[in-house]
Amino acid sequence: MAKLRSLLLFTLLASLSTVLAESWKVNNINIQVVSKDGAKKAEHKLEYPYAIQDLSAEPTDSLKLSFKLENSVRPHQAMVVFQSQDEFQDEVMVAASVKGSGKGRLELNFARGDTKFKYGTRKYSMTFLLGGPKVDEPYKYTLGHIEVKGPSVNPPTRPTRVEYKSQPEIHHQFRPDQKLINQAISGAFTILVLTPFAALFILWGQLGIKFEPLKALATKPLDLIAALVFFGSLAGIEYVFYSYWTHVTLFPVLQYLGVLSLVAVISGRSVLSTAQTRRLQRTAGSAKKEF
Repeated sequence: MAKLRSLLLFTLLASLSTVLAESWKVNNINIQVVSKDGAKKAEHKLEYPYAIQDLSAEPTDSLKLSFKLENSVRPHQAMVVFQSQDEFQDEVMVAASVKGSGKGRLELNFARGDTKFKYGTRKYSMTFLLGGPKVDEPYKYTLGHIEVKGPSVNPPTRPTRVEYKSQPEIHHQFRPDQKLINQAISGAFTILVLTPFAALFILWGQLGIKFEPLKALATKPLDLIAALVFFGSLAGIEYVFYSYWTHVTLFPVLQYLGVLSLVAVISGRSVLSTAQTRRLQRTAGSAKKEF
């Protein structure tokens, strides 16, 4: 039981020491306002939570901040945030450097600093911030206020303040459906397109054309199958073109055409070879009859 109490007490002390170690300890905070020629115009030694109220600077002055960190770890972020005390609430963040010994410093030349310092004479609040992943509680110290005078010659023009407000609601309008051609007109043109085919069959009938090759193909099943495959592939290609015109996209059409074209080439060679052989046979038969 005594060992358990000792263990609990040791754990409590260890956790307490951890909590104490997770707080930033900053000492020797010193702020100076230095003129252009290096003369010291103001100096304040600060201790939390004391804040400066009557600090002022000319547009050519510099602000210097020095401090000493007592922690063994170093912050990942050390800065002073200047915020204007007017309707614009402009913020300027100036980073401070911290050495391995814990000494930190910051120097801001208002003439070379952010343009926001040159928009006329304005008062700024100064907030000192420290932070890092190894210390849970960040350090925040409001150092006070400083009045920075604007340049008397050629002051920059302040950009117009952007007002963010709600815009009128956008109502999406879909494109109206495309009007289709009257069915009677569409049917008339369909008949007009099919008319040449009707005229072709009528002329074939008048000329007495006979499809004797079909009878010859019927006696040779392989040649008949090749002919059917060839004409079927041609019909399939025509159907693919029709589908592309109506509803199918380009890439599927290219795939279908690639397959059907290969079938048409292979079967067409066989059909044309058969037709050439049959024509040569007829030519040879006619020559024998003449003799």
